[in-house]
Amino acid sequence: MGLAVLITITLLCVAWSLWIRRVTWSCRWEVAATLNIALQGATVLLMSPLASETVGHWLHSLTGLWNLEDYIGHDMYIVAASAIVYNSLGRLQDDHSMQVTFKQYIERPATLCIPLLLAAFSLGNGAKIYAPDLFELHTDFWLSAYWLMLCGTLIYLLGYGSRALLILRKDPRSRTVANVYLAASFCGVMACTVRIVTVFVPSLQPIEDGNLVWFFACMCGAGFALTSAHSWRVKAKWFSRASR
Repeated sequence: MGLAVLITITLLCVAWSLWIRRVTWSCRWEVAATLNIALQGATVLLMSPLASETVGHWLHSLTGLWNLEDYIGHDMYIVAASAIVYNSLGRLQDDHSMQVTFKQYIERPATLCIPLLLAAFSLGNGAKIYAPDLFELHTDFWLSAYWLMLCGTLIYLLGYGSRALLILRKDPRSRTVANVYLAASFCGVMACTVRIVTVFVPSLQPIEDGNLVWFFACMCGAGFALTSAHSWRVKAKWFSRASR
């Protein structure tokens, strides 16, 4: 019940934020932040037991692989973390410099990671044993490799984005939003760190049982969603006053 409530609250925050920011899909400098929220919401939904019991069984009937919805959700989270970096860099560099930096340090490693994750996932317990919650599934060699690659990539992406946010917070106008984004990124890093620790210490897996990973992951998603909604409402009010 606790997990269901946590997931529901996170998805409600995401839905509210997407509604507030619905006009930003056509705004070049805001679309990355909105995409991040949408993808984090999709990730939480696809990792949920509900998705495993529905979409997961359907995907298994098509591919023969269990828990494929979790893998798809994790890919979405990689793109979401990349969108965080894109959004931050866009406020620090001119368009050309930002595109070059993003392609070299974010797009290439993220693109390389996704097929490697699929290979490791398909060879291990993740694809062979059905689990309503993949965090509760005991890791073998390949599933351990999968978690290490995924979490390592996400920590790198969130860390890169946090470095840009540390620069943005020096501007008093951006400090509050940047601080909350940093806190949300920290929660994402903590979720990955907990998962890595349990991979290296398998005896902790039944004790942790995915609870801390879920908590930090949901705090990350809700934090970005609520802050992005607040940030856009402030900007929208400013635009309204400026147009009068």
